[in-house]
Amino acid sequence: MGLKRLWTAFYQRLIDGGSPQIPNHKKEIAVLDEMERILLEIDSTVIPVHRFRKKMLPSVRHTMQYFSELISQVPGPVDFDPGRWDDDPLLRAMFISRKELSSVLQSSKALKNFFRRTNASQAFGMLIAEQKEKNFLGTGKDGEIVRRDVPQKAVFFENFEIVVPEADLAETRLEVQHHALVGLFTQAFEKITDLQSWKQELEEQQHLLKFKVNRAKSAKLESELKSLDAPDNQVQETLQVLGDIQRKIKEIEAELDTPEHRLEHLCRILKHPEQHLKVKTVLLKLSRLGIRLDSSSTEPANEFTVAKFEMGQTQNQVVFWIRVDRTFVLSV
Repeated sequence: MGLKRLWTAFYQRLIDGGSPQIPNHKKEIAVLDEMERILLEIDSTVIPVHRFRKKMLPSVRHTMQYFSELISQVPGPVDFDPGRWDDDPLLRAMFISRKELSSVLQSSKALKNFFRRTNASQAFGMLIAEQKEKNFLGTGKDGEIVRRDVPQKAVFFENFEIVVPEADLAETRLEVQHHALVGLFTQAFEKITDLQSWKQELEEQQHLLKFKVNRAKSAKLESELKSLDAPDNQVQETLQVLGDIQRKIKEIEAELDTPEHRLEHLCRILKHPEQHLKVKTVLLKLSRLGIRLDSSSTEPANEFTVAKFEMGQTQNQVVFWIRVDRTFVLSV
């Protein structure tokens, strides 16, 4: 039994409105087997830690519950039918024409692969698009008065990608949650690698500064410094910097130097997934030309809701669920 079935159990409890129960032993084994596979690829030294699985399980459960709630906020599914381009405000706003929409569908490797390996008549997936904005000066109306040089903002979308297509929406949601969990694991160990690299750089600086301090204690260097008009507090400043470096090295060692510390670091990140991934729904109201409109505007507009994932510095990607008919992707 794989991780996907464990996701299914969690997700079904959310749909039914029931409170989460403790997974049975087989489900615990399934999720921890998946985590161990990831660790074998990234940092196998963590696996021999005493009671490794038992220590990880509460954090993994917490992250799964958080992602389940996060995914439920994504709007859709939207019917990605080129024939509906004239009538659907979201399709009109995101694509220049029905031809562009058809091109996105027919160029999607994920959709093509899904339909080629299945007999499904339709697919559900998540569409990811990059939202771009451009400021400019245009004309605007203030009552009956037309004003020039009014600051305006054009909104457009590009770099479309369709991910994890499946035969039904519930399965797609579970796949996205799975990818999110794997992504968070990977991000956690990337931070470990970054900190270890930083520690190495600090140790090199420490070695160099110690060398300079030891030389400064000799009378020969003191005379050299005087001849160069070096400041009297140069050695003292160097010692202060050296002390700061030593403290930072100890902090990194306390967090990452042993497999036990790295496991604790991983569990801390999994206990606080909201610090690494958030989602919010956004209502967009755009004119037929893609100009952002005020909510009170009576101008004809394309009005629709998308979700925005916030991961690190990435906050300009919009996502929503889509439904795609097989005939829009593969020629009959």
